[in-house]
Amino acid sequence: MVKKIERQQEQIKHLVELACENPDLRIVPMVDSEIVADDGHMWWVGGWGEASVEEIWNSDERVYIRSVDEISLIEEICDNSFDESENKELSDDEFYEKSKKIVNGYRWEKVIAVKINLP
Repeated sequence: MVKKIERQQEQIKHLVELACENPDLRIVPMVDSEIVADDGHMWWVGGWGEASVEEIWNSDERVYIRSVDEISLIEEICDNSFDESENKELSDDEFYEKSKKIVNGYRWEKVIAVKINLP
């Protein structure tokens, strides 16, 4: 139990340091989906995870973390979104760069993300 508390104290200390270094950033708890497995209760217990400065984007369907999801978003656009007649003149690299520009245009918000994991 002591190790758990020591780890928690380290993670909270790191969070406070990030908040002091980045006072204009919003602190966003990022809750692991395994914590809230159903809607039958009012409260759930989570465990403190790591805090880091991240860029996030909420698509109204889910929250994306740029450092984790950016390449997948670009590839999804490459696979699904472009009208072939509009882009048939583009090379694969140009097509990828066009997709990347679209993803760069999303409303990314720089935040301090705090992972809330299983206890």
